[in-house]
Amino acid sequence: MEITRSVSGKHHILRVKGKLDAYWADALSSELETTVRTGASEISLNLAGVSFISSAGLRVLLLYLKQMRAINGVLRIVEPSEKVRDIFDLSGLTELLLQTAEDESVSRDDPMEPLPDGSGSFCLYPLGTVPRGRVDYHSPPDGSTREYATLKLPAQRFGFGIGAFGDVESGVEQQFGEFLSAGGITICLPTDERNHPDYMIEDGVFVPSISLYSGMIADARFTTELRFEASEQLRGMPFSSLAQLAIDHAEGDVAVLLIAESAALIGCSLRLSPVPNGFTWSVPGLREQFAFTTEPSYPRSVVVLCAVVSRTGAPYLRRLAPDAEVYGHAHAAVFPYRPLPSGKIDPDAFIRALVDEEHVQSVLHLMYDNRNALRSMESEFVRGAMFLHPLQNLGDDASLRMDVADTSGEASI
Repeated sequence: MEITRSVSGKHHILRVKGKLDAYWADALSSELETTVRTGASEISLNLAGVSFISSAGLRVLLLYLKQMRAINGVLRIVEPSEKVRDIFDLSGLTELLLQTAEDESVSRDDPMEPLPDGSGSFCLYPLGTVPRGRVDYHSPPDGSTREYATLKLPAQRFGFGIGAFGDVESGVEQQFGEFLSAGGITICLPTDERNHPDYMIEDGVFVPSISLYSGMIADARFTTELRFEASEQLRGMPFSSLAQLAIDHAEGDVAVLLIAESAALIGCSLRLSPVPNGFTWSVPGLREQFAFTTEPSYPRSVVVLCAVVSRTGAPYLRRLAPDAEVYGHAHAAVFPYRPLPSGKIDPDAFIRALVDEEHVQSVLHLMYDNRNALRSMESEFVRGAMFLHPLQNLGDDASLRMDVADTSGEASI
């Protein structure tokens, strides 16, 4: 079998020639997967040169027809050969497979505006206007008590930090690890012997709650959806560049919910709870308490990320890259790859579908890695959406300020 491809923007045309049996169905599936991963929102599959199609081939067509519709895209089967059309008729699938007529609408992103540095392009969807919000900081207990705040995390609440599901009686002190929460879904990576991500979902009267060691919490009402896509010449857009883009369009400090396809993630996660001894910053204790990515990890995954980013340092915020003029703190939940819908995304529905249909692979605190003598590395993203909630200037509140040495320090691996 032979497959040739031509491209016009986000419209890809695949021409197939030969027998589409079980063996070649896998090859077609791989080609369609690659096409979807490149960001195609419209695929025309020309079957004029196909002399035979088996049930395995039909299964591939049905699978990708469903997948393209799920992302507001279209898979069109055009010019099926007479033999292929006969098999469609005999299987009762003609109407389903050939109903994507030329007049079927395709939901596309608005025209993208290039970034001045050439790293990618973006477009904006206004979602509404609200006053600038406030971040609540939760510091670790002073060690004189075993009581930890129990924080409810409904859909409108956004946050991340170190926490665990349960209470003291259930052993929460030995499970404190990274967590994030958005859209009524809270995801946590406990530091028990299993080290397996867990989650809780808001459902009716049930609201997720977490025992909190430390963190940043805000009642976020997003005012903007910012869609972005990295330049074809780059692996992905660095997180520091995306943070700067968010700050520019929020015109100040901002809480960010990011849903994106990753090019690479750099970060760490707790291996040991900070209770009772706090954090260890010296070697080898550092390596025992934290698990670090040893190289750029989780390429081509889907990431749900919660962050607060600022033009200046503030509690829990550190420089996002050595040469970046932006500070932040971000936690990311990693899922297997699935294509992102074009056009506007309902973040709550998308995250819920991810949790319902996929497994959480990890939760990371994103950082940059300066161990490479040639260049430091940071997390990068291929394409996605950032939801922005403007915040009051974090540096204006004297009660939240830290020493200059703390705010200007470079958080690195």
